Amino acid sequence: MGFTKTPSYILPLLLVLLLPLTTVHASPQPSIPINGRYSTLTIKIYIPPSPKWAHDVVLNATIAWNRAQLWNLQNNPTATLYTFLETDDGTATSTVSFTMPAAYAAIAVGWTTYKFTPGSRTSIASTQTYFTPTVFNDAQAGNATAREYAFWLSLHELGRVLGLGSVLDGQDIMEPRYTPQRVTQVPRLSTLDLYAVHVLAQGSAPNFVTLPDGVQDQFTPVTAFLPIGSFHLTQDPPKQEALTYDSVRLTIRFHVFIT
Repeated sequence: MGFTKTPSYILPLLLVLLLPLTTVHASPQPSIPINGRYSTLTIKIYIPPSPKWAHDVVLNATIAWNRAQLWNLQNNPTATLYTFLETDDGTATSTVSFTMPAAYAAIAVGWTTYKFTPGSRTSIASTQTYFTPTVFNDAQAGNATAREYAFWLSLHELGRVLGLGSVLDGQDIMEPRYTPQRVTQVPRLSTLDLYAVHVLAQGSAPNFVTLPDGVQDQFTPVTAFLPIGSFHLTQDPPKQEALTYDSVRLTIRFHVFIT
C-alpha cells in the first residue's frame, strides 16, 4: 500500500500539536579557548628593571591580575588562585623581555611561548614573553600613549601566561584584534576571563572554558584592581605624543607559539 496524501485541514492541526514540543534554545554562553594551565599556583616572574617605566607597567599588570582573581572569589583568602610574584634571583619560571625575535618582529608586538612539562601538552612549566622594543624603550618614558599601549599589551600577554586563548568579542582583554580606540580606553577583564583562570587554578585544563548557565559575562575596568597612586590610565595629562600608532602597526596581531 502506497503513501496517501494527507488532507490539507490536518496539517495546521499537526503543527499546533507539535509547537509545545519544540525545544527553545537559549543563547550560548561565552567560551574561551585554553592553551594550557600553569603547573604551579605561584608564578615567579622576571621583569627587566630597565626601562623603569616599562618594568612598572608590567608589574602593575601582574598586580591587576592578582587582585582581580581575589576580587572575583569574593576576597576569600583560602581560595585557589594564581599569584604572580616578581623575582630576580634566577628562580623565575615566567620571563619577560623587552625585545622581539626577528622571526616575530614583522607580525607581532607581543608574543608568548610555552614550555610544557615532559609528556604533557597542557601543563605549562615555563613561559617566555616578548614585547616590542618599538614601545618598550627609554625614549617613551614620558609618553602617556606608550604607557597606555604597554599596559594593554602587558595585561593581554599575562593572560596568555595564565593559559588563556583569544576571545573575539571586541571588548575582552583577550581580544587580539586591535583598534586605536581600544588602546586608549581603560582595559577591562571579563567574568569569563576570571572564571576560566579559576577553573585552571583548580587543576582542570579543558580545551575551552564556558561560563555556567545563568552567569552574565560582565566587564570590570582593571584600574579598579590597582593600588591607589599606581599607574593609572585616566590620570595622564594630555600631551603631544612622539609615538604614533603607525609606528607599531595598525594591524597588530598577538600570537601564541607553542614549543
